[in-house]
Amino acid sequence: MIYSLLPVDRVDVTVLVDNYTDLLMVEEIPLISRPILSYGKTLFAEHGLSFLIKIYSGGKTCTVLMDAGSTETALAQNAEILGINLDEISDIAISHGHFDHIGGLFFVLRQSSCRIPVHMHPAAFSMRRKRRPDGTYTVLPSLSQDEVTHAGGILSLSQKPSLLLDKKLLLTGEIERTTSFEQGSPVLEAMEDGAFVRDPFRDDQSLILHLRDKGLIIISGCAHAGIINSALYARKITGIDNIHAIMGGFHLSGPYFKRIIPDTISALQELNPEHIIPMHCTGWEAQVEISRALPGAFALSTVGTTFHFGRE
Repeated sequence: MIYSLLPVDRVDVTVLVDNYTDLLMVEEIPLISRPILSYGKTLFAEHGLSFLIKIYSGGKTCTVLMDAGSTETALAQNAEILGINLDEISDIAISHGHFDHIGGLFFVLRQSSCRIPVHMHPAAFSMRRKRRPDGTYTVLPSLSQDEVTHAGGILSLSQKPSLLLDKKLLLTGEIERTTSFEQGSPVLEAMEDGAFVRDPFRDDQSLILHLRDKGLIIISGCAHAGIINSALYARKITGIDNIHAIMGGFHLSGPYFKRIIPDTISALQELNPEHIIPMHCTGWEAQVEISRALPGAFALSTVGTTFHFGRE
């Protein structure tokens, strides 16, 4: 099924939370604005991800939050330092239910003067655990539906793609798996039908925008479904082949995922996006290899950076 995603004029994506910060990077080009802070002020980095997305279309602006980092501390500090008014957020989208994407959710909901729709896949509330090298397990923090609603969220749950904001934004829902090399993690498990199984990450989803005359902007959380699967599925459900930008976590960090870096890069080269912005769980080694293979498209993410699409 093709979802009629309307084109928008401009999209600004501000990195509220990410793994890397560098206040010495001062850059102002059409694509990138880096923050310049007075002495004594800083931005927090952590193992987490959060984006503030401003969508400009037809003279109107919509503000969406995608994910909420690991902690309230980082999200709150960074929003304050960057002068971001969280009360402007009209909708929240959660890419999946891992702690490093939901940690500041309740803080954002408490800041709002009204109840905010929170768009999630039902599997985001699953019980999850991780197998340690010694064979024991650690239980991962999780959310309950009641916690979200009691904090002020209006839950919007869907397994399928969802058109939001008058068809200006598309949330993929569960992503179709078509590549042979993106198989997920062997040490992450989820509860399904009363038993723990290798986590299928049914809740892993991306945001898609259609930038007028440019193509798709695909924003992932961790891409547990695979960043290439995510991009291919975005093209399938929109009917739009051209990809303007792919950004977010690509989940290529660590020895297990190191082996699929070459296949991922080959597929990215074939997709040929104008901009590639790997973040969070992509990992240093994968970022270096992507920057070497696609130097004209690669851009480095740092906390506080705003990426301007449509301002070029």
